[in-house]
Amino acid sequence: MLLKRFKKFVAQEKLFTPSDKLLLALSGGVDSMVLLHLCKQSGFDIAVAHVNFKLRGKEANHNEALVKDTCKLWGISCHTQFFNTKKYAASNKLSIQEAARELRYRYFFNLCHEKGYTKILTAHHASDNIETFFINLLRGSGIKGLSGIPLQRQEIVRPLLFASRQEIETYAKKHLLPIAEDSSNASDAYLRNKIRHHLIPALNDVEPDAGKYMNKSITHLNNEKELLLELYEKAFAPLLVSKKDYQIIDKTALLKYKQAETMLFFFLSSFGFNATQVSSILQNRKNKSGVFFETESHRLLINRNELILTPKKTVKKIPAKLISKPEDALLEPLPLHIEQRDPSSMVDYKNAGLYEAYLDAQKVLFPLTLRLWEHGDEIIPLGMNKRKKVSDILTDKKASALDKEQCYVLSDKQKRIIWIPGYTISQYCKIDTATLQILYFKAQYI
Repeated sequence: MLLKRFKKFVAQEKLFTPSDKLLLALSGGVDSMVLLHLCKQSGFDIAVAHVNFKLRGKEANHNEALVKDTCKLWGISCHTQFFNTKKYAASNKLSIQEAARELRYRYFFNLCHEKGYTKILTAHHASDNIETFFINLLRGSGIKGLSGIPLQRQEIVRPLLFASRQEIETYAKKHLLPIAEDSSNASDAYLRNKIRHHLIPALNDVEPDAGKYMNKSITHLNNEKELLLELYEKAFAPLLVSKKDYQIIDKTALLKYKQAETMLFFFLSSFGFNATQVSSILQNRKNKSGVFFETESHRLLINRNELILTPKKTVKKIPAKLISKPEDALLEPLPLHIEQRDPSSMVDYKNAGLYEAYLDAQKVLFPLTLRLWEHGDEIIPLGMNKRKKVSDILTDKKASALDKEQCYVLSDKQKRIIWIPGYTISQYCKIDTATLQILYFKAQYI
């Protein structure tokens, strides 16, 4: 009995409990309608999310209406949303399938955040698992792609992976469940449908229990993948330096491994990078700096012999900040502390840290301005008697593209740059034997 097996599978795999607030992705098709019925029969706290991608005209509208009517009849909370998927795909240079997936999951995660849902349920099943295996096989995937659809990923759970399509359809007929048909499932325009309509039946002719054995093989591959992940993590750990906002990979040390590309893919795939990107990253043999690779959530920068991985941040355009007097302090665009000090109390100001500056107070003309550097900016660096471009200083210091993006300058009333945090102060404001009062500056990059 499917219901009994469903309850056992959920409990055995510890997918969710009656205390969880579940959000089910309901298309109206047989798979998701059966999953909804199983959750309702099991007494779980369930709500529904339906997305209309505006791709199938009246049929999509019919599916949405069926979902709403069923939820109303069964007393289940229902959230609906529509997207102009074609427009989104075009503007983001994505395929229709990729665009739909991005829109769908972003919507689901936002609902979880807003409404307090703890799990997102999708109706992927064992037959989907087999089809996905062959899709990835034909695309040249490694063990990650061949080890099947993950049972859990973040808040996403797939509690029907134990059941075949035939079992699900039999259950739907037995319980007379309302089903919305998707005409695109009958078309061979998609690779998945070709595999479903032609390859799988041919394999079943060769071996009637092909589905059972293929899923067993996928399970074995998944177990082997987990073992490989453990081994890879031990080998990869010495190559990785983790800091607050980013992670640095020693590319030179990585390339000493024969399986460098596989090791890097295991690491970067968790951040959305695909095999083609990973291959391109390592094929950059000339170590050309400043090259970025991006996913929806992260950026990777090639910086000479390093690979620098950073999360994408929502860039907020913060205008230049004015500092009217020494007592002022800033929290943005980066924390900046200013303090007046007596030279006689200083032990050795020459040992200032990279983000500290000791300047002659008489030479610092307020108000000051803190801003991002711009091309054309110049400073008279400490120890020099002529101007130098900030861009040249950054190049000389081998600043990465990420460092350049986050480089600030502090200028005075006369628009002279008196300090570049992390790099140099101005010769003009340096402390000397005539200094009567010191201004101490400390910046903190966040």
